[in-house]
Amino acid sequence: MSIDLNIKAARLISDFRAVSALVEFIEHELEKRVIARLGLIKIEALASIAATYKNQIRNNLGPGRRQTVTRIEALLAQMRCDLETGIRAMRNVMGGHLLQLNTNEVQDHWLFMGHSTFTILSQDLDNIDAEFRALDPAYPGATTPPALDPELLTFWRSPEHLGPPDGVRVVNMQTGLWTPDVVAPVVRGQGFQGASVRVFGLRLSIRQEGLILLPFWLRGGAISTYERLLIELSVVDFFSLEEAIFDGNQRGATPSLVDEWASIAPPHQAARYLVQLRGRLSASRADWRDNVRDKICAHMDLEIPAADLEVERWPMAIPDFNAEMNRLCGLLAEAARLDSRTLAFIGPALPVGRLGTPQGQDILRWANT
Repeated sequence: MSIDLNIKAARLISDFRAVSALVEFIEHELEKRVIARLGLIKIEALASIAATYKNQIRNNLGPGRRQTVTRIEALLAQMRCDLETGIRAMRNVMGGHLLQLNTNEVQDHWLFMGHSTFTILSQDLDNIDAEFRALDPAYPGATTPPALDPELLTFWRSPEHLGPPDGVRVVNMQTGLWTPDVVAPVVRGQGFQGASVRVFGLRLSIRQEGLILLPFWLRGGAISTYERLLIELSVVDFFSLEEAIFDGNQRGATPSLVDEWASIAPPHQAARYLVQLRGRLSASRADWRDNVRDKICAHMDLEIPAADLEVERWPMAIPDFNAEMNRLCGLLAEAARLDSRTLAFIGPALPVGRLGTPQGQDILRWANT
């Protein structure tokens, strides 16, 4: 049975506002887009929740007053159109799974997640929020995101974290090709094209999410809205990464990293090793996927009580999840080190100024991070 739809609709609009606020606040162009992917997830979740909620409102109004939902129906129809003509595909590729795309498609998707797009989406959600307020006295209304502390910017700017926001960085990720202030090498001629670039790019995104999240954790106290959203994105990315490494995605005709490494010539010696390493992962992740990723983070279940959306109520301890995420990323790095051809994929975003150091010591450090 669908429950707490009014609270869920308001929460999803509030969450999109908070994602937008965080993206606008972050100074680093790469991390802006990495975090913005969560906004697409919230839009798709809202489309499902809001449509069912609108039907519930209409049924409660009775036959004589059902015409009052005409405007909200038009707004939701426009949102569905936006989803079907691009947002859902972008969400699935960038923030729900890790599907294979050609170069031009990745460019369109990555550049879509900019200021103008999110401004338009925010205005549409403001209109939906206003209509629900007018239609249902029990609708709590979407909240305004809390202000972000400027000290966060100081933390992220430090060299040991993200570095200067105007510094040029080298990253091994497919979407880096269309990010300002980022240089993204294109690996050619060795077979490491699709899965390798996508998988290690997502691993790098997870690392950058952790750096954005770190100052919130260090402050302690109750989990803030921004912390929760970053945790949700990490959960989605963890399962996208596992899928992309071991299984691929049949719906998107996307081969796994294991398949790619086994098929190149000569085969990557870690292809079989990766399959063995999967057995080191916690069996608890199946429950996390079914009850946290699928019902709360990547989607929003119609039947779950709104109270259970809070991190404290999740059937998953965050320290346990963090340990598992670190384990998966570590196993991937461990496998990549078994073949010299994949060493360069491992490292973090590297400032260009460090590329010219003697004997390439920073590159070696990068490959062993």
